[in-house]
Amino acid sequence: MNLKNLLFVGVLLFANSNLSAQTLSPRFGIKAGFNLSNATVNDARGTASKAGYHIGGTFEHPLSERFLIQSGLFFSAKGSKVHVLNGSHYIPSPPDDTHTFNELYLMLPIYGAYKLNVTNDFNITFGVGPYFGYGIGGKTKQKLNSGSWIDGITEIEWETFGNGVYDQSRDWLHGTTLKRLDVGAGANIDFEYHKFVLSVGYEQGLRDIAIQENAPGLSYRNNVVQVSIGYKL
Repeated sequence: MNLKNLLFVGVLLFANSNLSAQTLSPRFGIKAGFNLSNATVNDARGTASKAGYHIGGTFEHPLSERFLIQSGLFFSAKGSKVHVLNGSHYIPSPPDDTHTFNELYLMLPIYGAYKLNVTNDFNITFGVGPYFGYGIGGKTKQKLNSGSWIDGITEIEWETFGNGVYDQSRDWLHGTTLKRLDVGAGANIDFEYHKFVLSVGYEQGLRDIAIQENAPGLSYRNNVVQVSIGYKL
């Protein structure tokens, strides 16, 4: 191979590397949407879903033309409605009550993803991987559906991620609380047209976040269905 051919190959490689660097540059974006959350609870008569929301920034780091890492940081409102929570520990019979858990999290997903280029303007990206959540707020309410407590009230409230005390004058009384750190697995599908994105996702908690001190033997795991819209810069 002569010098002219070497120079030509070098120019091609340089141009290709520049093109790849531009094509594979990281992308940032914003996303917001709707949560339909619930919980898997081992000791309850039943659970019901609770509506919430999420909002935050997205980050994509391409590994190749097809494979990438998806992440971001989100503020997410989750929770559930649990009927007759921890009922087996009441003798002779549990009260007819409903616990409504309101959970506010900072969420960090880390997904491996595969991008399918349907057309020049339309992509579908499939992502799956772990997520990490940290509880930063929210209240839990316990409501009697029939009857009342001895002092005539039918509803009490405490911090979801606090110590569970709902009456400072009787601080030995505790409600069920949750651990702040939540760890689970998630999956999502992004439908991207130009820079606009419609996403559908699911998160399943893998860590039991019930605090056993206030509810012996109880387990509680989050699960959430999400629908959102976003924009990639």
